[in-house]
Amino acid sequence: MRSLSRVVRPVLRRQRGFTLVELVIVLMLVGIVAVVAIPRLANTSEFAARGGRDFVGAALRYAQKSAIAMRRNVCVTVVATGLAITYAGTAGASQACAAGNTIANPANGLPYGDPSNVLPGGATLVAGPSLAFDALGRPLTAALAPLAAAQTITVNGYATPVTIEPETGYVH
Repeated sequence: MRSLSRVVRPVLRRQRGFTLVELVIVLMLVGIVAVVAIPRLANTSEFAARGGRDFVGAALRYAQKSAIAMRRNVCVTVVATGLAITYAGTAGASQACAAGNTIANPANGLPYGDPSNVLPGGATLVAGPSLAFDALGRPLTAALAPLAAAQTITVNGYATPVTIEPETGYVH
């Protein structure tokens, strides 16, 4: 009968761990990744600004689609913390929006303009001119005149603004 030591020793010789050089290289790579990645993850202002821009774009598209669906003017008021979206009480091209007729955000059910329905990550807007969409989805000025040139809304900290094209109301 073979002894147990003859059976165990060859198995132990075949099992090898990591060498010191391999461990040092892995630790150096982990250190380099940590130095590069952690500062990017800690600075969330860029992510908040991009999220704010996407939120504004989606809200403007929703306002335009709501104007078409309800067949009445929908007004968008730009404030520093977000957007307030209201609609006219009756149909008609010259009807102004009523303060009590707010449109709710489909994502959370809160009305646009509600203090708790703010831009994501605490992003803020550069307060700009307000606008409206008519029953055909065309953008209008706050005075309900057709837009003559493209309208932009800028999010603080993000270089590319949200743009609303005249006549078509295309939001990008």
